[in-house]
This record gives sequence, structure tokens and C-alpha cells, in this order.
Amino acid sequence: MKAAGKRGISITTRLLILFTSLIVAFALILSVLYNTLMRTQMIRHYSQVMQRDAHAIAQNLSEMVAPSGFDALDETRMIVSEETLAPYLTLTELLTDCNVYLVDINHDVTGSFSGVVQTLKNPLLPLYLEQTIALGFMGKTPFIQANYQGELHLTASMPVMNVHSQVLGVVVLEATLRELGYAQLPDSAILIMSCVIAFSVAVVLAMVFSRLFTSPIARVEHTAQLLAEGRYETRMHMQRGDEVGTLASSMDVLAQRLEEARQKDQEHREQQQQLFSNISHELRTPVTVIRGSLEALRDGVVAPGAETQAYYDQMIRESQWLQRLIRDLLELSRLQNSEFVLSISRFDLCDLLGDVAMSARALCEQKNLRFVCEEPVNHFEFEGDYTRLRQMLLAVVDNAVKFTPEGKQVYIHLEETEPVIVIGDDGVGIELEELKYIFDRFHATHSPAYDSTGLGLSIVREAARRHGVVIDVQSTPGKGTAFRFTFPQAAVKG
Repeated sequence: MKAAGKRGISITTRLLILFTSLIVAFALILSVLYNTLMRTQMIRHYSQVMQRDAHAIAQNLSEMVAPSGFDALDETRMIVSEETLAPYLTLTELLTDCNVYLVDINHDVTGSFSGVVQTLKNPLLPLYLEQTIALGFMGKTPFIQANYQGELHLTASMPVMNVHSQVLGVVVLEATLRELGYAQLPDSAILIMSCVIAFSVAVVLAMVFSRLFTSPIARVEHTAQLLAEGRYETRMHMQRGDEVGTLASSMDVLAQRLEEARQKDQEHREQQQQLFSNISHELRTPVTVIRGSLEALRDGVVAPGAETQAYYDQMIRESQWLQRLIRDLLELSRLQNSEFVLSISRFDLCDLLGDVAMSARALCEQKNLRFVCEEPVNHFEFEGDYTRLRQMLLAVVDNAVKFTPEGKQVYIHLEETEPVIVIGDDGVGIELEELKYIFDRFHATHSPAYDSTGLGLSIVREAARRHGVVIDVQSTPGKGTAFRFTFPQAAVKG
């Protein structure tokens, strides 16, 4: 039981973790992508600038080292002095932000070393510089990038030629990406800064969005708790177009269904109590009469003869009434039970009308009533329980005969255009305020004038309900009553 009550990670915490993870991941990916793209763009830009500057310097040095008017090709190729070359190289380094070197055919390198412009005789250079110089002497203009001692070095070279297109030397521009102005943060610094910023933003966003997200869910949970406590009148009335709104609408529908079920259950309980009360009331009189008669006969209170016979007749009548009451109760219970299966068959409503008319005629003759049954014009095929429908119509006929004085009329007919059977009489009629209660159980009381269990019309209503038949009753006190049984459109005109 304790394990069942444990709560897992809340939605707010889950959202906080989710937002934090997403934003941190996004920040890291964005920083790496931005750094990579920026680095690529800067390298492309500096490659163009360095190659352009190298070309300009090579052109200038061509004039300084081998002027166009100097055609001699002696062994002394460099006619410019170091005093002239030194300030020039220093100036070009300031303008280009690069280290500028001039390499002759003997691989002597002139440039700024330790802050002083000087010439080194065949120095040992890094591989990327050697590669750049070699390509320059081949007359090419390469741009090479290489990682050296933890930094990215960029080099560009340009051959220095005389008027005869002979390569006299190579101008090399070399610089690190950092020296050119691109300040890349170390990876650890990017990671720490991104995580701190992303986590701060994620916490704020998670708190805001989780509250917005969990607020309607909390309302749904609260509503569910109220429904679990039996407060079915609770409604959410949440107007949202998402899944939470659909859930809220479903909760409102559930609450309405539960409220309706509770009302129906309460009505059912009240009906049961009323039924038991009515049954107790209806059974009390005949049981009391039978018991009193038996006690009188046992104690010898009644003298033998005609008086004793009267007690026996009374007990038989009460027993017969009890038998009818129990039979009607069982019949009503079966019809109200949804699991009770009707015996369905296909028949003609004209045949049903003729069968009922024969029994109705016999009942009317016993009471000296006129019976009228019009011959059906059309035939209607219908599928239903023939016995239950016959019982339904005969119960109404029995009531019509019972409440119609001698000499009056009882009639029954099937309408021409619709599957409607009408049973009417010229009897005493029903008061308007009583008309809405005639189908209630035990509405009629046990009386000597009208021998009835009070369940006949309740059975009629249940039989009609099981077949989809609509009953309409019209009555005028002192003039008579008419029952209209409208069969569903499943009845096919033949």
C-alpha cells in the first residue's frame, strides 16, 4: 500500500530537465556550429587578403631586387641593400599584420626575427613553411593552413620574378588566426559559459511553461478527485483546442453521465421502495381476509352450512387474485429485464388484429357490449413477439370492457395508411390529472368494483417499449378512451 502511494517525478521537474537539456544541447551545438562557420569564413577572407598583399609585395620587391632596366644576369641578383629592405619589410608587417619573409634561391630568409630584420642562412623552417616556399619557387601562389604548436597558421607565398620571368625569390606571408584578429574561445570556456547561460534560461522557461502546461492538468486532477468523492455536479467548462481541452470535455461528459446515473439510481431506489410498499399494501388485504376466514373456520365461529360456504368462496377469490398479482409481477419483471429474450417472428398485423378481435368479441358478449371491428384494408408485415403483442392489446381490450357500461361500444381497427392499431370504448373515460399516471405500477387499487392488480398497463408499456411501439392515449371523462399503438416503420406495407 505504501508503494502505491509513492509519487514519481512531477511534470514540472520533468519539464525543467527537458528544457534544460534541450537548451544546453542547443547552445552547445550553436556555439560549435557558429565557431566552425566563423572560422571557415575568416580563413576564406584572410586567404584572399594575404594572397592579395603577397602579390603586391612581390611586385614591389621585383622592382627593388631586379629592376626592369637592369638586364644583367650576373651572380649578384639582390641589388637592394638590407638598409633599404629592412624598413620596407617592417612597414609591410605593420600594414598586413603578418610576418613577411623574403626567401632567395639559396633559401636564405630575410625577415623580422626577434624584433630585428635580418637574413638567416638556410634556416630550419617548419614543414608548412617549407612546403609554401617550395611551391612559390615553382611559380605557384599557394595558400596553406596548418596547426602548429596549438594554433592555426596561415601562409601565402608569391614568387618574385625579373623581366625574364625568372624566379629570383619568394615572398611569404605567415600569421596565426589569432594574430589576424580572430579570437576563438577555448572549448572548455564555451562549454562552461553555454551551460551556465542555458541552465539559467532553462530554469526560468521551465517554470513558466510548466505552470502553463500543468495548470489545466491540475484542474483535471482536481475535478477527478471531486468526482471520486461523489460530487458529480462538478464541471470544468474548459475551452481549449488541444488534447487537454478534449480531456476536459470528456471529464464534463463523464460528470454529466455520472450525475444522470446517480439520479436514475436514486429514482430506481425510490421506485423499488415504492414497489415494495405497494406490494406489501396489495398483499395485506387478501392475506388478512384469508387468515381471518381460516381462523374463523378453525375456531368454529362460523356455523356449518351456507355461511361456511361463503367463507370458502371468499378465500378462493382472494387466492385467485393473489395468483393473478404474482403472475403479473413476474410478467412485468421479465419484460423489464434486458436479458429476457423475446420470441421474434414475422407476421401480419392483420392476423394479430383478427386474433385479438375474436377474444375481444367474446369479452364484450359476456358484458352485453357492442363490439365493432373494421376489416383491414392494407396488410403490414412486422417482426416481433406475437404472444407479447397479443397480450399487450388484450390487456387494453380487457380494461375497455371493464370500464364500459352495458349497452355501450368497444371498437378496434387497423388504420389504412399507417401501421397503427386503435382500441377505444365509450366508457367512463379518464380524468385529465389521472391520465399521466395510468401506466404506473399499482395505480389501480384492489377493489370489488374493478378487479385489477394495477399492473396491466405497466405490462402494456413494457411490451410496447421492447418492440418500439409508441402509445398515445386520448380520453374524455364520461365519453370514452382511445389507445393508439403506432408500430415502428419496420412494419412493411404489404
